[in-house]
Amino acid sequence: MPDHDAIVAAVHHAFLATAAAALLALAVALFLLWRKRRALPAGRGSAAAAATSLAAVTPLPVVPLADVERATDGFHPSRVIGHGRHFAVYAAGPGLAAKRMHPHLVLGDPGGRRFPSGVRSLAAVPPHQNLAAIVALSEGPGERVLLVERAPLGALRLDTLLLAGAGEDDDARGVPSLSWRHRAAVAAGAARGLAHLHAHGVVHGRVRPCNVLVTVSSGAGGGARWRDAAAAMVTDYGLAGFLDRQRGDDVDARAEDDVYMFGAVLLEMLTGRRWDGGRLAEWALPRIRAGAGVEEVLDVAPEDKAEARLLGRVARVALACVGNVDGRSRPGMAEVAAILSDVEAAYRRRDGAPVGGYEEGDDGDDEGRLSGCLLGSSRSVHKADILLRPPV
Repeated sequence: MPDHDAIVAAVHHAFLATAAAALLALAVALFLLWRKRRALPAGRGSAAAAATSLAAVTPLPVVPLADVERATDGFHPSRVIGHGRHFAVYAAGPGLAAKRMHPHLVLGDPGGRRFPSGVRSLAAVPPHQNLAAIVALSEGPGERVLLVERAPLGALRLDTLLLAGAGEDDDARGVPSLSWRHRAAVAAGAARGLAHLHAHGVVHGRVRPCNVLVTVSSGAGGGARWRDAAAAMVTDYGLAGFLDRQRGDDVDARAEDDVYMFGAVLLEMLTGRRWDGGRLAEWALPRIRAGAGVEEVLDVAPEDKAEARLLGRVARVALACVGNVDGRSRPGMAEVAAILSDVEAAYRRRDGAPVGGYEEGDDGDDEGRLSGCLLGSSRSVHKADILLRPPV
């Protein structure tokens, strides 16, 4: 029979681990609630309140490493829920994940790979359905950990799905390829997540397909279908100076750079091709500018002329984001999100589905509020119409 003292010790250890996870989750939940309440005045439409909110930015809290270790059972392999180039991801409590930087990356850095000032001062961003928010930091000797909102079960990286669609990745085997309707939902969701970051003074700095998570849910009959609402979540924002060491700790990340990189992601989604250091833009943008038909750059032919027009709008957004060398001439992410949300809503109307899943108060039917790139040139009164026209 097992030794009585060993059983008592095992029960005691399990109790402490459960209690630590519960306390960590409670602490972060209380912080999120406090943070959300601070954001309410800005959400009511007061420009002065919004300015005050941005001026009094609340930095991320720092959680003791011992608490994180207890919540993850000492970073036990059984708690691992994901792997990446820089992090292993552990379940750390209800709705939370601990992204632990691989120890060799920390120990192999001459400076100990400390969190730079840009990460330490990163603003605590109110929750958003298209954002896997960073809620806290933790560090210790040889350890750097981010506490983040946990993505839904079964979420896959966008780059994995795009490569699977091209037959280049086995990680998404059994997952259906992204239809145009699904790509529109993913693009709109990612744009809304980035626009939310920018609205709260945070720049992502590393907008790439690998930092967009797409959720797959089981459908009737045991197959797989794509969830329409909140299909995309943006991850790993504000970490450019921390992860890209060759760029230095104090990366001057700008919102217009996020817009450019998002345009690159749109081109990858439209063409099914890799960015390839900008070669994709060199190939695709002249064809989009020519205005002879977007079909030439698409990896899958549209079903009909109406769908071709919808995809043409998306292509012109990509052109505005990537084709303007001067960052000040690029549209803002709020503008991009409004355009892509309208395209997403148009797909819902095509399928007879309820129009929803994007910004509150956005009814999807009022063309008077839309950017010029969604309207005919004779009806547009918005500066974006100038940006999205092919150059003469």
